Amino acid sequence: MELTIQQDELLKGLQKSQSVAEKRSSMPVLSNVLLEAKDQQLHLTATNLEVSFTGSHEANVTDEGAITIQARKFYEIVKELPFPEVRITEKENQWVNISSGSTEYNLVGLPADEFPQVMKYEDISWVDMDAALLKEMIDKTIFAVSTEETRYNLSGIYFEKVEDEDPICLKLVATDGHRLSYIQKPLPEVVKFDFDKGIIIPRKGMQELSRLLEESQQVQVAFQENTAIFRNGKSTLIMRLIDGDFPDYNAVIPKDCKRVLEIERSRFIEMLRRMSIISTDRYRGIRCKIQSDQMEIISNNPEIGDAREEIPVTYNGEEMTIAFNPRYFMEALAVMKSKTILAKMIDESSACIISGEEDEGFFSVVMPMRL
Repeated sequence: MELTIQQDELLKGLQKSQSVAEKRSSMPVLSNVLLEAKDQQLHLTATNLEVSFTGSHEANVTDEGAITIQARKFYEIVKELPFPEVRITEKENQWVNISSGSTEYNLVGLPADEFPQVMKYEDISWVDMDAALLKEMIDKTIFAVSTEETRYNLSGIYFEKVEDEDPICLKLVATDGHRLSYIQKPLPEVVKFDFDKGIIIPRKGMQELSRLLEESQQVQVAFQENTAIFRNGKSTLIMRLIDGDFPDYNAVIPKDCKRVLEIERSRFIEMLRRMSIISTDRYRGIRCKIQSDQMEIISNNPEIGDAREEIPVTYNGEEMTIAFNPRYFMEALAVMKSKTILAKMIDESSACIISGEEDEGFFSVVMPMRL
């Protein structure tokens, strides 16, 4: 294999492959990126077996071939090369020479046939989606995805078609058992999605897709068997769906909440940030005393000390005291854009629903704590 390619063009693909390639793995080849030179293009592929990235880049290929090299070091080298043109040459025994001007590196590679086979797709129906809309939906749900390996069916975002409403909508839901995030947006194109019941797309894949969506106005989406595929120009993300049943999320959404608190969002976030300074993993809850015109928050940590602050609110309901994990509130409020938010509750032992007028179709549910 031998080719030359523009440094900035190569960096585009290597940047996207970095977070997909495994940093530490029992399979060394998963820390590598696959380079395939053919048809005057360099094709880059990275995978962790759950999520795969492929990208195609124009190159001057003088000798076609394929090899894998360490993804992180390759990226760091290319980023620091002194001239805009990069030459890549495969040597004997899977060594790869990377040069630019008088600067050159030799890296140890691994054979291309050791790299896992990435799913090939053909004859699939692509659906065009607004990239900004899909990114908003992902960003407003991904923070609530479970990071516990034992809760496999909660380790992704749940996609569901809502065809019994006019207009037809797409719904995304995520939960870790302590809080839930939910967003629903009108999207008639979802009728073309090739799945009947809801599907779960892994958190890692959604993180990579959110980054990819920053670069474009449109993204092409397709589903095939147990796989979701997202394509933007010459970059493609392929994700293996999570095989499991998502829980009945409607069962944890409180109904008929008569206690409604209205509060300024940015001021509330700042207050929660201050109150959580003395929190630790062992003592992470805050106590909220809510009255008609103010809310007092108390943070108490026997190992460090305590903190207290008041904030003006508008509240209709009986005076109450309720405890929450402040991080769950802060992460939900951080993805919102409403100036004021509503927190709705049934009583001291019920979950709280957070919503805002300018965040249409979105709400978050936070379960209370016992202190």
